[in-house]
Amino acid sequence: MLENKLIASILIIIAFWLGSYAVTFLLSIFEKLASRTKTSLDDKLIRAGKLPIRYLAIVLGLYYADQYYGLGWNYRGFGTREALYVLVILIVGFTISRLFKTFFEWYADKERAKKINKTMFVFIRKMVSVTVYAVVLIFILGHFGIEIGPLLAGLGIAGLAIALGLQETLANLFAALFLVMDKSINIGDWIQLEDGTKAYLDDISWRSVRIRTLGNNTVIVPNSVFVGQKISSYDYPEQSFYTSINAGVAYGSDLEQVERVSVQAAKNVLKKEKVKAEYNEPIVRFKELADSSINLIIIVKIDHVKDEGKIKHELIKEIVKEFRRKKIEIPFPQRVVHRS
Repeated sequence: MLENKLIASILIIIAFWLGSYAVTFLLSIFEKLASRTKTSLDDKLIRAGKLPIRYLAIVLGLYYADQYYGLGWNYRGFGTREALYVLVILIVGFTISRLFKTFFEWYADKERAKKINKTMFVFIRKMVSVTVYAVVLIFILGHFGIEIGPLLAGLGIAGLAIALGLQETLANLFAALFLVMDKSINIGDWIQLEDGTKAYLDDISWRSVRIRTLGNNTVIVPNSVFVGQKISSYDYPEQSFYTSINAGVAYGSDLEQVERVSVQAAKNVLKKEKVKAEYNEPIVRFKELADSSINLIIIVKIDHVKDEGKIKHELIKEIVKEFRRKKIEIPFPQRVVHRS
């Protein structure tokens, strides 16, 4: 009798194992068909579900083999059947979470998602994942006869004591919610902190903000600290950015010529660096009659603040080159001393 049960169980497991390959084969066919459609969403969803569904088929085979033929171990009410049930629920939860994540990533890449607040988008994605796993936990607890109502009531009573011990954590959590709802700063923005640090905003989690500097270093700032300081955003309300350099010419210079040469030099740099044509209108303003020179400022509009260093570098080189070519003198600081 036991041998018959064992053989039957093995056959069920093999059947489900082969079935997992059959499901994978069918999904591969569907994937090829999906590649012909206009959207890439179906391709991504099928790829995301392939591996979990295969594992699910194998675990289901083990589960039904134990359910119908009673093979396996049992210790104080927890046996093979319960362990396999937990595995099935976990795989289902993981699959659903993975499909949602794939959908959100696909949607984030679409043109229509550019108008959506990126930070809110990431936060919603994480909340959906947490919700899925919370439902999975409820199913598992319910299977073992643990009632959720009294458990939640007990947590409510202990909530005040826990909150007192987690003041900093809760402050960071509410700061994260504030950042998401405020919408003034988004993930991917180029920002400057109060201490002068310039970096990309990489991620906002429930506890901290991660920023990445130009040196590719990651800086982690607690949400409460991040919210409590002055922050400059170079992407809000738009990414274009004005930058400038100062220069000085001798008092004997033709100022009309200086202005023309400066504008043309700036245009040359903007064209070389492939700055948008709509920004290609430099501004030159004479601003000071200094001791040794007539000082001017050259202002250009660039695509993004991250390009500022390179643009200034090229602009200084081009201005000096053109001034020398046009015989425009850049004077050294000097003083005239009269002796009586």
